Amino acid sequence: MMNLRISCMLVFFTLYLQDGLSREYEAKLGADVLLQRIRRQSKPTKSALKVTDYHVGCTVVSRYAVTTVQSSVWNQLPVTKEAAFEVDLPSSAFISNFTITSNGKVYVGQVTERAAARNIYDAAKKQGKTAGLVATKEREIEKFRVAVSVPSGARVSFSLTYEELLPRRFGRYELSLGLRPGQPVQNLSLDVSITERTGISFLKAFPLRTSRLLSNTAQGDAEAPASTHVEQNTNCARVRYSPTIQQQNSISSNGLNADFILQYDVELRDLMGEVQVYDGYFVHYFAPRGLPVVPKDVIFVIDVSGSMIGTKIKQTKQAMSTILGDLREGDHFNIITFSDKVHTWKKGRTVRATRQNVRDAKDFVKRIIAEGWTNINAALLSAAQLVNPSSSSTSSHLSSRRVPLVIFLTDGEATIGVTTGDTILSNAKKALGSSSLFGLAFGDDADFLLLKRLALDNRGLARMVYEDADAALQLKGFYDEVASPLLSDIQLSYLDDQAFDITRSMFPNYFQGSELVVAGRVKPGLKDFKVSMSATDSKQRIKLENEVLIPTQKATAVQIQSSALQARKESPPSCTASGRISPSKSCCWQN
Repeated sequence: MMNLRISCMLVFFTLYLQDGLSREYEAKLGADVLLQRIRRQSKPTKSALKVTDYHVGCTVVSRYAVTTVQSSVWNQLPVTKEAAFEVDLPSSAFISNFTITSNGKVYVGQVTERAAARNIYDAAKKQGKTAGLVATKEREIEKFRVAVSVPSGARVSFSLTYEELLPRRFGRYELSLGLRPGQPVQNLSLDVSITERTGISFLKAFPLRTSRLLSNTAQGDAEAPASTHVEQNTNCARVRYSPTIQQQNSISSNGLNADFILQYDVELRDLMGEVQVYDGYFVHYFAPRGLPVVPKDVIFVIDVSGSMIGTKIKQTKQAMSTILGDLREGDHFNIITFSDKVHTWKKGRTVRATRQNVRDAKDFVKRIIAEGWTNINAALLSAAQLVNPSSSSTSSHLSSRRVPLVIFLTDGEATIGVTTGDTILSNAKKALGSSSLFGLAFGDDADFLLLKRLALDNRGLARMVYEDADAALQLKGFYDEVASPLLSDIQLSYLDDQAFDITRSMFPNYFQGSELVVAGRVKPGLKDFKVSMSATDSKQRIKLENEVLIPTQKATAVQIQSSALQARKESPPSCTASGRISPSKSCCWQN
């Protein structure tokens, strides 16, 4: 028996090729399997093998998506050739299954814990066995690639399944499905089914996205690609896309190299959101609509060190001009620029976002010059003096009803002043208090790990800003996600000790268009489930309580999506379509 050991950066797994291959094929597979870091090829190699089938299937149940990509390859050539299988994975997804089928036999990949798989991978290398990394990171995705040698006349099929909990941004859940067969395919299809218990309020398929630049993203009334068929009723939707060879060639003679984009939203009439309980597990989706926006105290902290010279500082200025123009009059704000020195636009205070103040701030941004070193620690402490309500020097300027936010952008590492990461983290946590810090790492040279740790310690999150033509749009898009706080200091409670193994139930802020998700387990035998919520809105501290009846039907157990989140997969409830009930279908249509 020959073992092919593969480790993946996103989810490590080991693929064991069992006995049963012919000796000729086994030897060639052992010698010629290629696992390597590459960039996506835009053109297929000459004399490529024929892709006979390419299918992408996705089932979404209550925001939880399970996607399977399948590709079948035939070696029509008189010599052994390499067949490659490549899939772009969302950065938040994990692989749950991978198989290769050849000569009627299925070889299954074994999913293992990351550290264990790394040990297997290292051991395989030392023993001289075929081994390699099969994922590389590109913009917002992880790339999976594996290649095997295929004898003349043989057929090989690949199948990869990955899973993800869809996040809600700007009031929509977005599903992005890669279509990259590498050549026009006679039998190519995409099939998506969506089931949402509370109902689907919005659904739209967009034109194929051929670039991940935000400037390439279609909006508004843009039409779905030809051969897209959409069916929808109250709780279910199905979207199918099956372009002909001619339609694929009209997009590219080298085959599709694009993402199929689908967005949807759900009906949620209860302020407490949606709670589902099955088989001893629960998941709570909290996304209240219609609440007034809470004013904010926002400090923009901008790296203007020498490494920002050129395109980066130009794009930052462009984004800041737009962001400042979008501030509401009830907001207060200030701007800090830093290199080896720290400069605060308005000393010791935040100012109201009046038209004149916004105009003056835009003029200040226009005059920014990039030069010097990078003093991250000093910049953070200066921001803390403006937003920390516990600071006596600034408390008179702050309203308890304004949400304190720090948006911190840097393109490098700390090079002057305090440069030790742990010290910077400790200083920032002490100084920022209850403020939320959102870190933006501009480019690959930024210390993204430090920004992630800063955000985690200070009630925020960190995001990469990629050096590209659309960097200004990326900056503006991130700001838009946090520009409209609706609630702060949210506590979700599950009364009478009914729940345990809860993922996370306290959140510093809830922003318009987003969603908070809590998962856990419940005691067996419960007939109802009590949920309470306390939070601060634009006027006061509010408290709500709700009682959820637990259904008697069973569903599949909740799976663990990551160590931080338990994500549930369930059998969908019966749906009505044209007056008929089809309880066994994954969606609400008759075949």
